[in-house]
Amino acid sequence: MAYAITQALEARPAPDEVRRLARQASLLDTAAFGDLYRLFFPQVHQYVLARVSGREEAEDLTNTVFEKALAAMGRYEPSPAQFSTWLYTIARNAVIDHYRRRRLPVQEGAEDDLHRSPDPAGDPEALLLADERRRRLHEAILELTDEQRQVVGCRFYFNLSIHEVAQATGKTEGAVKALQFRALQRLHRRLAPDWSLS
Repeated sequence: MAYAITQALEARPAPDEVRRLARQASLLDTAAFGDLYRLFFPQVHQYVLARVSGREEAEDLTNTVFEKALAAMGRYEPSPAQFSTWLYTIARNAVIDHYRRRRLPVQEGAEDDLHRSPDPAGDPEALLLADERRRRLHEAILELTDEQRQVVGCRFYFNLSIHEVAQATGKTEGAVKALQFRALQRLHRRLAPDWSLS
């Protein structure tokens, strides 16, 4: 999990560049929106994939998120909301709408790796161990409270800052930090004994 978190944070685009592109895109510059799409597609896709049952479904829903963003781009105001917060809100609402249309319970907290097919050419023992770790991580995430899952999803799937999560959820930054701390502490307590054995 630590590697996935570090990798996600390294992939985060520069805030000034995002602001510049969002400002241009809000003036209906399609090239700027295309750049935003390329920057944020992996994050949005990972976020959606963690909440729906299949890769094709996630790809369709991710495209829907960007279609909605493009349709609303003329109304986007670069201040006070960060573009990533605005896009996260669209993605979150799209997932909720997706489940409402199908009258299914919303899946929270599944990790991208849970949906990834194992490499058939890989070491069978390593594949089995990786699958078991993903299963345990998934179970541990499901044991978090709804608020903790939401904060973990925003922070580590969508790479939002504490400030952005607070804006998106309507909580104070202190409350977001506390929820994140408790969630990670709970995951560590639940997973550390199992993972230290391997």
